[in-house]
Amino acid sequence: MEDRVLFVGEDVELWDDLNRLFATTAGGFQMAFAHSGTEALSVMEQTPMRAIVADMQLKGMNGAQLLSEVMHRHPGVLRFIRADLADQQAVMKCVGSAHQYLIKPCDGQTVLDALNRAFHLETWLPSDMVQGIMSQLRRLPSPPQVYFKVVEALQSPDFDIDAIGRHIERDPAMTAKLLQLVNSAVFGLRLQVSSAREAVMYLGIETTKSVILLAHTFSYFDRIKPNCISVTALWQHCIRVGRVSQAIAEGEGASAEIVRQSFTAGMLHDCGKLALVANLPDQFSKAVDLAREKGCELWEAEKEVFGANHAEIGGCLMGIWGLPMPIVESVALHHHPSQLVSKGFCALTAVHAANVLTHERDAPIKGLRGPLIEEGYVNEMSLGGRLGDWKQLAVAGDMEN
Repeated sequence: MEDRVLFVGEDVELWDDLNRLFATTAGGFQMAFAHSGTEALSVMEQTPMRAIVADMQLKGMNGAQLLSEVMHRHPGVLRFIRADLADQQAVMKCVGSAHQYLIKPCDGQTVLDALNRAFHLETWLPSDMVQGIMSQLRRLPSPPQVYFKVVEALQSPDFDIDAIGRHIERDPAMTAKLLQLVNSAVFGLRLQVSSAREAVMYLGIETTKSVILLAHTFSYFDRIKPNCISVTALWQHCIRVGRVSQAIAEGEGASAEIVRQSFTAGMLHDCGKLALVANLPDQFSKAVDLAREKGCELWEAEKEVFGANHAEIGGCLMGIWGLPMPIVESVALHHHPSQLVSKGFCALTAVHAANVLTHERDAPIKGLRGPLIEEGYVNEMSLGGRLGDWKQLAVAGDMEN
C-alpha cells in the first residue's frame, strides 16, 4: 500500500503544483487535501496517513494547534508546518510537535523533496524523546528575523549592502555580538570594524549569513552565567569549528554549497548546549558531573540524564528555524555521522572531524573527555588517510586565534 500524505490549508496554487508534479513523475505516495484543522482530523480518523503538511494559517485552530493534536492522536505521523516570515513567533509554538518547518513561499517541488527525504530515511528527524525535551524548553530564541530579512534581500536583483547592514542593525544585541566576532582574531581583518555594513563588506554575504545565526543565538543567551560551562569558551569553540569545517570542505574539493553548509553547521553545532543549560541548568550540571565521574563523553552522559543529547536538541532547533536539511543533519549528528543513510563527503563529515580535532586542541568544558572520530564512518568513505591533513588544518585554525 502506498503512503498517504494529507495537505491542509487554502493554498490552491500549491495544490495545483503538487497535482501537476505528481502526474508527471513517479510518485511514491497518495495525496489527500483538507481545508481546516477540524476537517484534517476527521480525515485522519478515517484514513491512515504517513505524513501531514499543514499551513500555519488555518480556519479555526491554527497549524501549530493542529500538529499538536495530531502528535497526541497519531504519534507515528510525520508532521510538517508551512509558515512565512510573519509567523515566526507562532512557529516557536510548534516546538515539540512539528518535525520540520518549511518556509513560505515554497513550491510543490520543495515540499515533495522534503517528504521524499523523510520517507526514505535519508534525513534526520527528531525522536519522540527529543521532541518531549524541546517542549520543556521555555527559553528558546525565535528564528532570527534579521537572518531571513537578509536572505530575502539577497534574492532581490538590486540588493545593496547598505540595506542589509540596516536590517542587521535593527537588532542591537545581535549587532554587538556580530561586531565582537568580526573583530576577533579568527577573521584576521587587521582593522577595527565598527558597523554592520562594514562587517558585510569584509566578510562577504555567505559568511555574514552564518555569523548572523551564531551571533543571534549567543546574544539571546547572553545573560546566562552557568557554573558548569564557560559560555565564552563555547563561543570560541563554535567559531573555530566553523572555520575548520570550512577549511576541511575546501581541502576536499567540495562544492561551494557544501563549503557554505560546513561553515554554518560548524558555527552552530553546539547551540543545543546553550539551550539545555539555559532551560535545565541543574540537569545539565548533573550530566557534566556524570561525564567526569564516568570518564565518558558529555553527549553520553546527556543521554543518561535527558534521554537525548545536545546535538539532537540543536538539530531540532535548526529544523524549527527552517534551515536547510544538510545543516540540520550536520548539527544533529555531529557525534554520530554514521547514522546518516546517505554516504559520501558532506557538511556532516567536515563538522564531525572539525569538532573532534578542535576539541583535541582545547575542550570547552575542562576535565571532560573529548569526542572521538567515528573511524568506521571515515574508513567507509576511504577518508581515514585524510585525518592527518585535517588535523593540520585544525592546528592552523587554532593558531589564527
